[in-house]
Amino acid sequence: MKSVFFAAALVAASGVAQAATIYNDAENDLFDNGFSNLDIKSVSMSHDANNVYLSVETRGYQNWTKYMIYMNVSTASDYTGTNAWNRPANLTTNISHYVGSWVDQPNTNQQNWAWDGFSWNMDGGTTNNDQSQTGANIVTFTISRSFLGLMGNGVILFDVGTSGGGGNDPAVDCLSRNTPSTPGWGDPSTSGNFLAYTIPAPGSLALVGLAGLAAGRRRR
Repeated sequence: MKSVFFAAALVAASGVAQAATIYNDAENDLFDNGFSNLDIKSVSMSHDANNVYLSVETRGYQNWTKYMIYMNVSTASDYTGTNAWNRPANLTTNISHYVGSWVDQPNTNQQNWAWDGFSWNMDGGTTNNDQSQTGANIVTFTISRSFLGLMGNGVILFDVGTSGGGGNDPAVDCLSRNTPSTPGWGDPSTSGNFLAYTIPAPGSLALVGLAGLAAGRRRR
């Protein structure tokens, strides 16, 4: 009976979020460190069979903050050096997907964009970010794996930027850099080397566990 429970637990594990990977950023690395709401402290990423979850923690919080998530997905066929909001940004890695979001309204506040080789296309209209932890300066984004085209194994190269409400505002802070990403509001931001998050195929943990269970039975 214990073996059955063990196998069931492994199967169930393939459908729940995996342990988060934490990416830390230097604090007080802005051109103006008075903007604590734009100063990224860390980003955590996890996933389950259906979604990728990305939480951004900043040193402070203001509801005029804008969040920009740049993603290069290993399974994508088309990439671009632009972003869907046309913010002034020099990216060290071309991207296939972009998430832009804001927190000055509680819902319909997240846009998921994919590049088709010619233009940016928003997937499914505006969705919702999670603002339940803004008291701890954390905002969480849910990104569908089907939207990313990443239902099996794959790697997401990514960066996260924080910005203001102006259409030409750059990323004042980039997760990928421990130095200022821009010298001021009127200058483009420049990213560092993108970070990497790896996704195994859903159920792979369960399959490995079941294989081990079968081998154990053979040994017995």
